[in-house]
Amino acid sequence: MKRTLLFLALLLPALVGFAQKAEKYTENDVKQFYRTLQGDYTAQLNDSVSMALHLTPIWERENDRFHWLYLEAVNKETQEVVEQKVLEIVPVSDVLFKVVCHDLSKPEVFAGKWSNRNYFDGFNTGILRGKRQFTFMKTMDYEYQTNWCGRKSLKCFQPGDRVHFKFAQGDERCYVKRIPSNSTDINGYVFIKALTD
Repeated sequence: MKRTLLFLALLLPALVGFAQKAEKYTENDVKQFYRTLQGDYTAQLNDSVSMALHLTPIWERENDRFHWLYLEAVNKETQEVVEQKVLEIVPVSDVLFKVVCHDLSKPEVFAGKWSNRNYFDGFNTGILRGKRQFTFMKTMDYEYQTNWCGRKSLKCFQPGDRVHFKFAQGDERCYVKRIPSNSTDINGYVFIKALTD
């Protein structure tokens, strides 16, 4: 009995500490994450390919604000749309955010609509199909990064590639690290965010 009480006495501070660390998120936490990710980014991937990446807020309704972003990636030379997703932000705590990555049932209908966020108001979540989720962790104010994981859901990368994203509002950049399938080489890309007034 004494051993049990001693064990509980030692365990209690650890449980209290854990409970304090996992603080419940506030609307300001979600707003900061949501606004850090959104924007228009450009990157030179190699000598011949430059990319534009658009993360646009959509469905900003009273009870649904700071939860939805439309992602579109475009090859700037060919103007080909190479990626379209709707990202659903699901806060877990003040420092942890799950991002559910949805496909679009008719992606061609939404190509180029990143510049008109109100276009999505004529639709609801019925346009979404399929989903994968990954996690963003807040490492400091206005800086968030994912864990490493396979990117089967992103056409920009080959199946089996491992990709890591880091968004840093402080220097207005999105950093992407990619380890190709069956390789240990790390490819790095920097997407620079366009400044807004």
